[in-house]
Amino acid sequence: MITVGDVRDFGARWFDAVASGASAAEQAQFFLDPQARIYVVWNGVTISLEDHEKLHAQWINERHSFGQFDLTPLNAAPERVRARGTVYWQAEFPGRPAPNVIKAVVGEDWILGRAASSGLKFVLYLNTFHHLLPESAPLDL
Repeated sequence: MITVGDVRDFGARWFDAVASGASAAEQAQFFLDPQARIYVVWNGVTISLEDHEKLHAQWINERHSFGQFDLTPLNAAPERVRARGTVYWQAEFPGRPAPNVIKAVVGEDWILGRAASSGLKFVLYLNTFHHLLPESAPLDL
């Protein structure tokens, strides 16, 4: 059974990889489909993993902290869950005048499956909202 702890551990590895400059190929290892896209629901954008790599390459000092996450079991074989929750995200634009730090609460909605040989994988990755916090730098996706 996939637990909230499993999801948080997997999510932490994902966010650490992205924040440390993981290539698109390295990011693809987190997905069942290596050609996966990230769907940004609030503005209708879909982001390839290549574009995701380029997007995050412009920032430094990225931090992610989990808020509440809820799981809904979807399937037993293959094992799948829907994980919905929030993440506090912060990232800095180097060399830009203030405000140069993005500060946001981000809505995450993931379908995760357990792969037989490699643990959890994203089946579907939806980003449902970015609520910018006071004094945040603007964010344009």
